[in-house]
Amino acid sequence: MTRDRLRQGARAVFSERPYTEATIDEIALRSGVARATFYLHYDSKRALLRDLLVEDMTAHRRLYHRLADLGADANQASLERWIRRYMKVFSDRRAALSLFNLVIGSDPSFLAEIARERDALFDDVGARHPAFHFGADPAGRRRRMAAHLLVFKIEQFCLHAAFADWGADLDAGIVILTQDLATFLRG
Repeated sequence: MTRDRLRQGARAVFSERPYTEATIDEIALRSGVARATFYLHYDSKRALLRDLLVEDMTAHRRLYHRLADLGADANQASLERWIRRYMKVFSDRRAALSLFNLVIGSDPSFLAEIARERDALFDDVGARHPAFHFGADPAGRRRRMAAHLLVFKIEQFCLHAAFADWGADLDAGIVILTQDLATFLRG
């Protein structure tokens, strides 16, 4: 429970001030715990940030499980609903998206952690859907890269949709992503 409170407190503090300016004391205060309690659970602000990333990636993992459950022959309407659900997750986590982008700007090694989390997501989803099961051979590595690029495209679209008003173009983007996603799922 205390870790949950610390994560919630950190999200609140990070939504008000940049990560680099936020202090452990502020996070502890917002969480209703002492500074020493913070250090019982995290050895640094960066460790807490990594925990926030894992929490967000868990939400993404649930989304990809839903995608895998649709199967290789998912119809367009099902895939469009999945993309809209993905967009909602991005919209609901706007503050976290800003936070992660700022941290990547100040600490590029954080991007490698995100890539490792995404690879773990692919491995997990690959047990449920063959399109995400990649071999170690060149074709498997190429397919894994195609998955990364597709996810980048989906994430960038959702990021822009969360922060910009695309109006009618939003629906056109969803159709394009749906086609790309269907092609990938069918292999």
